[in-house]
Amino acid sequence: MKNTMKILLLFCGILLFFSCEKPYGVFDQTKVMGVYPYIKGTPTSTLFYYNQPTSSYSGAMALSGPEPAKQLDVYVVTGTVETHVKTIPLPSSTYTVTLQDVATAMNQPISSFTPGNQIKLRNRLTSASGQMWSKDNTETSSGGLLSGTVYQNLYQDLVVFVTCPFVADDAVGTYHVIQDDWADYSVGNTLTVSKVDANNIIINEYPATYGNNHHGLVITVDPNSGIATVTKQFSGGYVANDKEYTDGAGYVFSCVGYIKLVLNFTYNGGAYNGNTLIISK
Repeated sequence: MKNTMKILLLFCGILLFFSCEKPYGVFDQTKVMGVYPYIKGTPTSTLFYYNQPTSSYSGAMALSGPEPAKQLDVYVVTGTVETHVKTIPLPSSTYTVTLQDVATAMNQPISSFTPGNQIKLRNRLTSASGQMWSKDNTETSSGGLLSGTVYQNLYQDLVVFVTCPFVADDAVGTYHVIQDDWADYSVGNTLTVSKVDANNIIINEYPATYGNNHHGLVITVDPNSGIATVTKQFSGGYVANDKEYTDGAGYVFSCVGYIKLVLNFTYNGGAYNGNTLIISK
């Protein structure tokens, strides 16, 4: 009987302990409570660069709300798995996560984060009282904290793109077709890329409009991000009197010799949109 009473008392003690724990409420920015971190103004950098460990997502950070904050924990999210990256003691005037921070947390070499990868960062703030705030308990209603831009709110997941600075000379060369939805070329066929100027290159043989005044595909590339734009342009025709125009967007990763575009074709008046072209050295 004594043993039974001890077990009951222990069980009641456990219930009492948990009933006294601080509840984790839902953050509502319309109430004078809680605290949230945000990027103040435009971030100073938003891209990870291939093989550059100090490249970062960073910006000036500020806190809003009356509750004192203790720390901000940063995680990298892969599928449903969250891996802790770093702890930022609060208050802090800067938010910085480098590619090296992510690589160290995931126990992977820097070179494994190749251009085209997207890295998702998630933040959790712990207040001085022990309350934890994150996207998991932050309201998302219209006009709410999570409905704005990521630049204003660090409870919202940050997706950081891995790229490399565009260098036109590095993009020049012979490429193999990986995918051509427009079916002008088959997988394994070769195409050549030439430099037009510092920000423009041309895929000489694409599209295969050799029946009427062929024009290669001119691509304009942002030198910092590798983001590519194909301004609507005359491409020629497959037979006499054919007319084809091409436009689209994508990426050119000159550091690894990889080009991915989603192209729209206007062929003899008909619109054929969303065709992927991937070529690689």
